Amino acid sequence: MSNKKERFRIVVDERERRSRVPDALKELGMDVEYAMLDVGDYIVYGDCCIERKSIDDLINSIYDARLFVQVDDMLKRYSRPIVIVEGSSTSIASVDRPEVMYGALASLAVEFRVPILFTPSYMHTAVAIVALARHCNSKSEYREPLLRRIKKSSSDGSSKEQQLSIIASLPGIGGKLASRLLERFGSPMGVFSASIADLARVEGIGYAKARRIRYVLDSSIGSKIAKYRMLDDYTHVNLDDVSANGGDVS
Repeated sequence: MSNKKERFRIVVDERERRSRVPDALKELGMDVEYAMLDVGDYIVYGDCCIERKSIDDLINSIYDARLFVQVDDMLKRYSRPIVIVEGSSTSIASVDRPEVMYGALASLAVEFRVPILFTPSYMHTAVAIVALARHCNSKSEYREPLLRRIKKSSSDGSSKEQQLSIIASLPGIGGKLASRLLERFGSPMGVFSASIADLARVEGIGYAKARRIRYVLDSSIGSKIAKYRMLDDYTHVNLDDVSANGGDVS
């Protein structure tokens, strides 16, 4: 095995400068560039974006729903979003109402299919980012998860059965929720036209699932590809421009 270190270009959000993770990445031999990213904190490959959160930030972002908004934004732009939660096991053990934290993380993993990595310190976070960069760069092809196909009812099936089959093809929707949605909105078209708020009011749907449904319904294949931000889209941050804007990098 070669001892030669691999060097990867990693784009880091300007607001991550003081986290110590970028300095650790440099110590590990990575080429670090700063940019004002629209979403996420680190880009390690063309379609791989990482959101880093401390334990405290994770809990706060769960309670104010910011976490799901951030993940939703990453999903609109990247095919491989990842969340890294940084903090010691002591910090995790002292979290009030851990069921809330794990419930939200379970939603990300199961409904949004976003991987979640836990690290105990900034140095471990940097090592994890390097591992992700190495893994992404080693794959010449990445297969997207396939959307569940709509199963067509037989020609003698009832109209209601066909409607339920269509609604059940939505992400996270099974037969029981399909029945509730059909009863609430009257038809598949009524479901497809419903707002996030209206969908979320249906028992068993909730805000996160409603956002995911609307995203799938409103996205086209062409626009989905066009919205992915590539690594070369980001250039070095011009700190003079930042100063001219009063230090605002948001």
